[in-house]
Amino acid sequence: MATTAKTMTERELLTAIVEGREITAEMVDKAQAMLTSLDKKNSKRKESGTKTQKENAEIKAQILEMMDVGNCYTAKEIADVMGFSTQKASALLGQLVTAGKLEKSEVKAKSGKVIGYSLTTAESES
Repeated sequence: MATTAKTMTERELLTAIVEGREITAEMVDKAQAMLTSLDKKNSKRKESGTKTQKENAEIKAQILEMMDVGNCYTAKEIADVMGFSTQKASALLGQLVTAGKLEKSEVKAKSGKVIGYSLTTAESES
C-alpha cells in the first residue's frame, strides 16, 4: 500500500510558531503557500471592487457628465439633481477632487460661504 505524506495544516503551522518550535522547510513552504493565496485573494478584491464602489463609479461618471464647463456646483445642488443625500454628494465630489477631476472653491450662498465644485481644466478638455 502506498502511503502519502501528510501536509501541514494552517492550524498546525500557526500552533508551531506560537509554541516557538524550530522553523522547518515544511513550515516555510506552508507559509509561502498561505502568503501566495492571500495575495491572490487581495488582488482579486482590489480589481473587482465592491457593489457600492461600482455603483459610485457610475454615479461619479454621471456627475461629471452633467457638469457644465465654467460653472460651479454645490454638493446640495448635485444631490438635488441626482436624487440622493447631500452627504453622499459631498463624499463623491470629494473623491472626484482627490482624483483630480474636480476643483473645489468657496462660493457665496444665502447661508454664507459653501464649497463649490467645478471641472478641472484637464477634465473640461476631454
